[in-house]
Amino acid sequence: MQYTSYQKPSRKPGNTQGKMPLILIGIILAIVGLYIAYLLISPKLSKKPTKEVQKAVEQKPQADKNTIFIPSVGIQAGIEQGDINILDKGLAWHRLPDQGNPLKGGNMILTGHSFVWGYRPEEVKKKSIFYDLKNSKVGDEVVINWEGKQYKYRITKLKTVKPNAIEVEDQTSDPQLTIYTCTLGGAADGRVVVVAKPETKS
Repeated sequence: MQYTSYQKPSRKPGNTQGKMPLILIGIILAIVGLYIAYLLISPKLSKKPTKEVQKAVEQKPQADKNTIFIPSVGIQAGIEQGDINILDKGLAWHRLPDQGNPLKGGNMILTGHSFVWGYRPEEVKKKSIFYDLKNSKVGDEVVINWEGKQYKYRITKLKTVKPNAIEVEDQTSDPQLTIYTCTLGGAADGRVVVVAKPETKS
């Protein structure tokens, strides 16, 4: 009787090497997705606590540093006049300065970014100063430090309007503060508008 030696069946070469590029691409896409998600929520994560903003409100106003505070939603930002480039500095832009300010009355108009894309979270946080403006409420306090003096307002209206609703910048006979920013859908989507009136002194 003749015996033949047993041979273990050979395995077909696997395609592990072929899958590696797909796995790497999947990992990279996941990391990129997580980073984008972090950028999107970074302004929310960096929101200043109400107590911290309130503490800043209680400091003596500086004559050379105009500032807006909305403690209830953690907003604190410098105010400057100029052109639209002010917004990219992470500041509130005082539009149409001849139309109004806390000292002369009229309609003081402030605008700022709600969300700005950037490569780094710090860049997004710095520029997205009015990210939480939409979360403010009627009755919330708004404080303006202006030329070394402090002025307090109360929000009387909060609304969303179309991008072409230029009437929000109309002059008013009574002193008023108008703050607006883009909705999170972007400049072509709409505007979040807050109207505040000076607090009456008792």
